[in-house]
Amino acid sequence: MRWIVLTGWGLIALFSTGCGFQLRGQAQLPPELAVIYVQSQQAIGAPPGILSRKLPLLLASNGVTVTRDPTQATATITILSEGSGRRAVAADRFDIKREYFLAYDVAYQVTLANGKTLIAAEGLSANRALLFDENRVLGFEAAQESLADSMADDLAWQILRRLQAVKS
Repeated sequence: MRWIVLTGWGLIALFSTGCGFQLRGQAQLPPELAVIYVQSQQAIGAPPGILSRKLPLLLASNGVTVTRDPTQATATITILSEGSGRRAVAADRFDIKREYFLAYDVAYQVTLANGKTLIAAEGLSANRALLFDENRVLGFEAAQESLADSMADDLAWQILRRLQAVKS
């Protein structure tokens, strides 16, 4: 019995390495991106968006020093705009909305401390579909918030991967 389990684990290890599976590990960013300041262009007095809060945490967890002082930064990521929205895409015969399309959009740019634009303003978008059940209204709101959070995570990872791919 034990040899079956060991053989199974051995096969899993063999197939997972053969298919190119690899744990993510830390991002390998160019040296110009060692210390980053994340700036949000939200309206004055408005709280930062979900992505503006998540991106610094993601960068820090990947070995990047995130500073609150723009004069210490070697690069600045400016979140030009971000936001989420929804629109109904399906309704039943009583015109009760049954399916929604959720979207989260962000526009950002990256500049170096010397003023050089590393990544010109570009936009990213993530979207999801969400079904509505009038018997679970509170669950619908919670699901909508959870999906917005998930989309912001996805977009933060896309920005990080874009930073990895950039050549200064």
